[in-house]
Amino acid sequence: MMMKYLLILSAIILSTSNYQMIAQDNFEEMRGLLRKEKENSLRIKIVQEHLSSSLNQQDTLNIANAYHFFSILKPKDKEAYSDSIIRITKKKGYHRYPATAYLEKGNVKYEFGDYIAALELYIKASKSAKEKNNTKTLLEAKFNIGLLKNLAGDREEAQVIFNDYLNFVEQNPIHKNPRSYNLALYALADAYVYTKKINLASTTIDKGIKGTLKIKDSTTYSYIIVTSGIHQYLLKNYTKAIDSLQKGKDLIKKFDPTETRVATCDYYIARCYKALGENEKSIQYFKKVDTILRKTEDVIPEVRDAYAHLKAYAKSKDDYQLQIEYINTALRLDSIRHANQIYLTKNITRKFDAAELVSEKEQLIQQLEQDKFLKDNTITILVVISIILILITIYGFRKSYVSKKRFQKLLEQQKNQKAQKAELIHTINDDLLKKEDIDIPTEVIETVLEKLLDFEDKNQFAKKHYTLNSLAKELNTNSAYLSKIINVYKNVNFANYLNNLRIDFAVDQLTTNKSLRSYTIQAIAEEVGFKNAQSFSSAFHKKTGIYPSYFIKHLKK
Repeated sequence: MMMKYLLILSAIILSTSNYQMIAQDNFEEMRGLLRKEKENSLRIKIVQEHLSSSLNQQDTLNIANAYHFFSILKPKDKEAYSDSIIRITKKKGYHRYPATAYLEKGNVKYEFGDYIAALELYIKASKSAKEKNNTKTLLEAKFNIGLLKNLAGDREEAQVIFNDYLNFVEQNPIHKNPRSYNLALYALADAYVYTKKINLASTTIDKGIKGTLKIKDSTTYSYIIVTSGIHQYLLKNYTKAIDSLQKGKDLIKKFDPTETRVATCDYYIARCYKALGENEKSIQYFKKVDTILRKTEDVIPEVRDAYAHLKAYAKSKDDYQLQIEYINTALRLDSIRHANQIYLTKNITRKFDAAELVSEKEQLIQQLEQDKFLKDNTITILVVISIILILITIYGFRKSYVSKKRFQKLLEQQKNQKAQKAELIHTINDDLLKKEDIDIPTEVIETVLEKLLDFEDKNQFAKKHYTLNSLAKELNTNSAYLSKIINVYKNVNFANYLNNLRIDFAVDQLTTNKSLRSYTIQAIAEEVGFKNAQSFSSAFHKKTGIYPSYFIKHLKK
């Protein structure tokens, strides 16, 4: 079937595929430069310059890149360049090579009908791509093995591979090259045609025609048109079939020297004329098929029965010599086909399918080991989490217990607060005698302490935002005296003195005034003299060991 020859295009598409890049890889740079040039001679010059530079630097990767582009620009030397790439990259860790070189060399072997060698190379490409995690090339290799399965008669399995490739490309747009995608549609349509899945074939052909026209891919378009002609033949639309087959044949002749493609077209045109009752025209085309097959000795299974029609024609003419000639040719081609088919059927199963099973087995073993590892570690993690939760619970209970004790202590202190204030006046004189000399007249100290007591008793600290200077002025003293007196007789600095008074006042108000408990923390803070909720909460916790929100919550119980 003519599908076998799409591999020559796969090589070209391979060069424009999306490859992962590694450090100092000039593949993309070279490809960009080549795209800008229209003349093949100029492209070759660019590649030669890169090759010379890479050889001087002994840069194996970029030497391989140059050989790769030479294999595209000089298709007659493709196999030689592929061999060079394999030789220099075989023991390297490159993502792209040697997998793509094995693939391209396999395409050459496939093109010339050496399916045995092609299979070996595709399997090597598949193995190399898998080792380097090169998913795109791995799918390309499997795709081409699908073509071999098609030749071996495993069309259903081939369809699975083609669909896998198309699904991968659709789900990974980064790898979607329109030309390779259209070729895959063509291969799938061709497989559907020969398994007589007419509806699926029709849908795939239409999709392929639209795709090729969209990007002006005349090469793949011609193949799909031929497949469409075969499809019309199966639908018994013989006139339409001849039209499509002739159109595809004319297009193929313009750019493809492979004569066996033409043989496929001639064979189905002959079948159409036979079905229309035009036997003479039919024989003319069957003879064209024979001429090509004798010349190429390339076996196309689907056109093999052309010899049945030719033998019948020779028999009708009583031409025994011609009959023997057709029989001998058919037998020779059958022996080639039989040998190839037996090898492919046996070795695709033994080498490729078995390798796939081994890979699947290894993945399952790896998954089991991973599951066991996860299971063991999950138990460890659960134990650790349980211990952490227990510790958190203990900490929470302890914190709750401590906070509750502090809350009760705070309430007790609040009850004793007023009694302590009443005694303060009587202890001032005693304190004056006990405190060290601070170079301030005794009468000044006594006056300031009495005024501070009045300041505290009237809760003036909650009415406005005092500074040391503003309070000293209000008490008719200076800030230096006031600061010393507070430090010595109140045992705190001025800021903490005000904060402590405000916190004590807040505790008292929250304890006795239920409505205040419904205020926000910000509102309560302002009510007792703080500027904001944050400074209030911080000062409250510093003095009491609990936060105002906790205090209010437990007062409500």
